[in-house]
Amino acid sequence: MFRMPLLAACALLALAAAPDAALAQPKSEAAMEKARMDKLRAQVRSYRCVTKAGRKYYGSTIPPQCNGELVEALSSQGTVLFRIDPPLTPEQKAAKEAEELKAAEAEAAKKEAARQAQVQARRDQALLQTYADEGDIERVRQRALADNRAAASQVQATIGRLKQRQEQLDKEQAKYKSSADMPARLLQDLRAVAYDLSLQERLLETRKKEAAEINARYDEEKRKYRELTGKGK
Repeated sequence: MFRMPLLAACALLALAAAPDAALAQPKSEAAMEKARMDKLRAQVRSYRCVTKAGRKYYGSTIPPQCNGELVEALSSQGTVLFRIDPPLTPEQKAAKEAEELKAAEAEAAKKEAARQAQVQARRDQALLQTYADEGDIERVRQRALADNRAAASQVQATIGRLKQRQEQLDKEQAKYKSSADMPARLLQDLRAVAYDLSLQERLLETRKKEAAEINARYDEEKRKYRELTGKGK
Protein backbone atom coordinates (compact mmCIF):
# COMPACT_ATOMS: atom_id res chain seq x y z
CA MET A 1 0.00 0.00 0.00
CA PHE A 2 1.15 3.52 -0.73
CA ARG A 3 1.71 5.81 2.18
CA MET A 4 -0.09 8.68 0.49
CA PRO A 5 -2.23 9.22 -2.64
CA LEU A 6 -0.20 9.51 -5.84
CA LEU A 7 -1.41 13.07 -6.51
CA ALA A 8 -0.28 14.16 -3.07
CA ALA A 9 3.06 12.51 -3.64
CA CYS A 10 3.46 14.31 -6.98
CA ALA A 11 2.66 17.60 -5.27
CA LEU A 12 5.32 16.90 -2.68
CA LEU A 13 7.84 16.05 -5.38
CA ALA A 14 7.03 19.32 -7.14
CA LEU A 15 7.50 21.20 -3.89
CA ALA A 16 10.87 19.52 -3.49
CA ALA A 17 12.00 21.06 -6.77
CA ALA A 18 11.13 24.61 -5.65
CA PRO A 19 13.99 26.81 -4.46
CA ASP A 20 14.29 27.06 -0.69
CA ALA A 21 13.13 30.42 0.62
CA ALA A 22 15.72 30.09 3.36
CA LEU A 23 18.42 30.37 0.73
CA ALA A 24 17.32 33.87 -0.30
CA GLN A 25 20.14 36.36 -0.64
CA PRO A 26 21.07 37.85 2.76
CA LYS A 27 20.77 41.58 3.16
CA SER A 28 23.84 43.36 1.82
CA GLU A 29 26.23 44.85 4.36
CA ALA A 30 26.81 47.83 2.06
CA ALA A 31 24.31 50.02 3.93
CA MET A 32 25.93 49.27 7.29
CA GLU A 33 29.39 49.97 5.92
CA LYS A 34 28.22 53.26 4.40
CA ALA A 35 26.73 54.37 7.72
CA ARG A 36 30.01 53.52 9.50
CA MET A 37 32.09 55.47 6.99
CA ASP A 38 29.71 58.45 7.13
CA LYS A 39 30.19 58.54 10.89
CA LEU A 40 33.98 58.47 10.53
CA ARG A 41 34.00 61.14 7.84
CA ALA A 42 32.05 63.44 10.16
CA GLN A 43 34.98 63.21 12.63
CA VAL A 44 37.70 64.07 10.06
CA ARG A 45 39.57 67.31 10.81
CA SER A 46 42.57 66.94 8.53
CA TYR A 47 44.34 64.74 5.99
CA ARG A 48 47.96 63.66 5.91
CA CYS A 49 50.27 61.84 3.53
CA VAL A 50 53.95 61.03 3.25
CA THR A 51 55.35 61.21 -0.27
CA LYS A 52 57.84 58.75 -1.67
CA ALA A 53 60.47 61.42 -1.06
CA GLY A 54 59.62 61.32 2.66
CA ARG A 55 57.89 64.70 2.87
CA LYS A 56 54.71 65.08 4.93
CA TYR A 57 51.75 67.17 3.84
CA TYR A 58 48.67 68.16 5.85
CA GLY A 59 45.44 69.91 4.96
CA SER A 60 41.79 70.30 5.86
CA THR A 61 41.20 68.74 2.45
CA ILE A 62 43.47 66.29 0.72
CA PRO A 63 46.59 68.24 -0.34
CA PRO A 64 47.31 68.15 -4.07
CA GLN A 65 50.83 66.90 -3.24
CA CYS A 66 49.16 63.70 -1.93
CA ASN A 67 47.92 62.75 -5.35
CA GLY A 68 48.90 59.12 -5.96
CA GLU A 69 49.91 58.59 -2.31
CA LEU A 70 48.37 56.81 0.66
CA VAL A 71 46.28 59.38 2.57
CA GLU A 72 45.35 59.20 6.25
CA ALA A 73 42.19 60.88 7.58
CA LEU A 74 42.81 62.30 11.07
CA SER A 75 40.53 63.24 13.96
CA SER A 76 40.94 66.42 15.99
CA GLN A 77 43.19 64.44 18.36
CA GLY A 78 45.39 63.28 15.46
CA THR A 79 44.06 59.73 15.51
CA VAL A 80 43.94 57.95 12.18
CA LEU A 81 40.27 57.36 11.44
CA PHE A 82 40.74 55.59 8.11
CA ARG A 83 43.14 55.44 5.20
CA ILE A 84 42.56 56.22 1.54
CA ASP A 85 44.54 53.95 -0.75
CA PRO A 86 46.26 55.49 -3.77
CA PRO A 87 44.65 54.90 -7.16
CA LEU A 88 45.47 51.50 -8.63
CA THR A 89 47.58 51.16 -11.73
CA PRO A 90 45.79 49.63 -14.74
CA GLU A 91 47.55 46.34 -14.00
CA GLN A 92 46.57 46.43 -10.32
CA LYS A 93 43.01 47.35 -11.20
CA ALA A 94 42.72 44.46 -13.66
CA ALA A 95 44.17 42.04 -11.10
CA LYS A 96 41.76 43.26 -8.42
CA GLU A 97 38.76 42.96 -10.71
CA ALA A 98 39.80 39.45 -11.69
CA GLU A 99 40.17 38.47 -8.03
CA GLU A 100 36.77 39.98 -7.16
CA LEU A 101 35.16 38.14 -10.06
CA LYS A 102 36.75 34.88 -8.96
CA ALA A 103 35.52 35.40 -5.40
CA ALA A 104 32.02 36.26 -6.61
CA GLU A 105 31.90 33.14 -8.78
CA ALA A 106 33.09 30.99 -5.88
CA GLU A 107 30.42 32.45 -3.60
CA ALA A 108 27.72 31.94 -6.24
CA ALA A 109 28.85 28.33 -6.72
CA LYS A 110 28.76 27.77 -2.95
CA LYS A 111 25.21 29.13 -2.69
CA GLU A 112 24.05 27.09 -5.69
CA ALA A 113 25.55 23.94 -4.18
CA ALA A 114 23.71 24.64 -0.91
CA ARG A 115 20.47 25.22 -2.81
CA GLN A 116 20.87 22.00 -4.79
CA ALA A 117 21.61 20.10 -1.59
CA GLN A 118 18.39 21.29 0.02
CA VAL A 119 16.39 20.56 -3.12
CA GLN A 120 17.83 17.03 -3.21
CA ALA A 121 17.06 16.57 0.48
CA ARG A 122 13.42 17.45 -0.15
CA ARG A 123 13.26 15.11 -3.13
CA ASP A 124 14.72 12.32 -1.02
CA GLN A 125 12.16 12.95 1.70
CA ALA A 126 9.36 12.95 -0.88
CA LEU A 127 10.62 9.67 -2.31
CA LEU A 128 10.60 7.97 1.09
CA GLN A 129 7.12 9.28 1.85
CA THR A 130 5.78 8.17 -1.54
CA TYR A 131 6.85 4.52 -1.45
CA ALA A 132 6.51 2.00 1.38
CA ASP A 133 8.91 -0.44 -0.29
CA GLU A 134 10.46 -1.34 -3.64
CA GLY A 135 7.28 -3.20 -4.59
CA ASP A 136 5.44 0.13 -4.61
CA ILE A 137 7.95 1.49 -7.11
CA GLU A 138 7.45 -1.52 -9.39
CA ARG A 139 3.66 -1.22 -9.21
CA VAL A 140 3.80 2.44 -10.18
CA ARG A 141 6.23 1.61 -12.99
CA GLN A 142 3.97 -1.09 -14.40
CA ARG A 143 0.95 1.20 -14.23
CA ALA A 144 2.83 3.92 -16.11
CA LEU A 145 4.01 1.39 -18.71
CA ALA A 146 0.46 0.06 -19.12
CA ASP A 147 -0.82 3.58 -19.76
CA ASN A 148 1.97 4.06 -22.27
CA ARG A 149 1.13 0.80 -24.07
CA ALA A 150 -2.55 1.74 -24.21
CA ALA A 151 -1.68 5.11 -25.73
CA ALA A 152 0.66 3.44 -28.23
CA SER A 153 -2.06 0.93 -29.18
CA GLN A 154 -4.46 3.77 -29.92
CA VAL A 155 -1.87 5.39 -32.16
CA GLN A 156 -1.22 2.08 -33.95
CA ALA A 157 -4.95 1.64 -34.52
CA THR A 158 -5.13 5.12 -36.01
CA ILE A 159 -2.16 4.34 -38.26
CA GLY A 160 -3.91 1.18 -39.44
CA ARG A 161 -7.06 3.10 -40.35
CA LEU A 162 -5.05 5.76 -42.16
CA LYS A 163 -3.16 3.14 -44.17
CA GLN A 164 -6.41 1.51 -45.21
CA ARG A 165 -7.72 4.88 -46.28
CA GLN A 166 -4.47 5.53 -48.14
CA GLU A 167 -4.81 2.22 -50.03
CA GLN A 168 -8.35 3.14 -51.06
CA LEU A 169 -7.18 6.52 -52.32
CA ASP A 170 -4.25 4.92 -54.17
CA LYS A 171 -6.68 2.62 -56.01
CA GLU A 172 -8.81 5.58 -56.93
CA GLN A 173 -5.71 7.50 -58.04
CA ALA A 174 -4.70 4.61 -60.32
CA LYS A 175 -7.75 5.30 -62.46
CA TYR A 176 -6.17 8.50 -63.70
CA LYS A 177 -3.23 8.86 -66.07
CA SER A 178 -1.70 11.86 -64.24
CA SER A 179 -2.32 14.11 -61.26
CA ALA A 180 -3.60 16.77 -63.65
CA ASP A 181 -6.54 14.51 -64.49
CA MET A 182 -7.43 13.81 -60.85
CA PRO A 183 -10.23 15.70 -59.07
CA ALA A 184 -9.05 18.37 -56.62
CA ARG A 185 -10.85 16.54 -53.81
CA LEU A 186 -8.83 13.38 -54.40
CA LEU A 187 -5.55 15.28 -54.37
CA GLN A 188 -6.51 16.98 -51.13
CA ASP A 189 -7.48 13.66 -49.54
CA LEU A 190 -4.20 12.03 -50.59
CA ARG A 191 -2.16 14.87 -49.10
CA ALA A 192 -4.22 14.98 -45.92
CA VAL A 193 -3.90 11.25 -45.30
CA ALA A 194 -0.16 11.29 -45.98
CA TYR A 195 0.26 14.21 -43.57
CA ASP A 196 -1.85 12.60 -40.83
CA LEU A 197 0.01 9.33 -41.26
CA SER A 198 3.39 11.00 -40.81
CA LEU A 199 2.13 12.72 -37.63
CA GLN A 200 0.87 9.46 -36.16
CA GLU A 201 4.09 7.62 -36.99
CA ARG A 202 6.11 10.32 -35.21
CA LEU A 203 3.72 10.10 -32.27
CA LEU A 204 4.25 6.33 -32.12
CA GLU A 205 8.01 6.85 -31.98
CA THR A 206 7.46 9.30 -29.13
CA ARG A 207 5.44 6.69 -27.23
CA LYS A 208 8.25 4.17 -27.66
CA LYS A 209 10.78 6.67 -26.31
CA GLU A 210 8.48 7.43 -23.38
CA ALA A 211 8.50 3.76 -22.41
CA ALA A 212 12.30 3.82 -22.20
CA GLU A 213 12.15 7.05 -20.18
CA ILE A 214 9.62 5.52 -17.78
CA ASN A 215 11.89 2.55 -17.12
CA ALA A 216 14.91 4.81 -16.67
CA ARG A 217 13.03 7.05 -14.23
CA TYR A 218 11.82 4.21 -12.02
CA ASP A 219 15.19 2.47 -12.19
CA GLU A 220 16.68 5.65 -10.75
CA GLU A 221 13.96 5.93 -8.10
CA LYS A 222 14.59 2.34 -7.07
CA ARG A 223 18.34 2.96 -6.92
CA LYS A 224 17.82 6.09 -4.83
CA TYR A 225 15.33 4.33 -2.57
CA ARG A 226 17.84 1.58 -1.87
CA GLU A 227 20.52 4.16 -1.17
CA LEU A 228 18.32 6.08 1.28
CA THR A 229 17.08 3.00 3.09
CA GLY A 230 20.50 1.34 3.21
CA LYS A 231 19.32 -1.63 1.15
CA GLY A 232 21.74 -0.91 -1.65
CA LYS A 233 24.82 -1.52 0.47
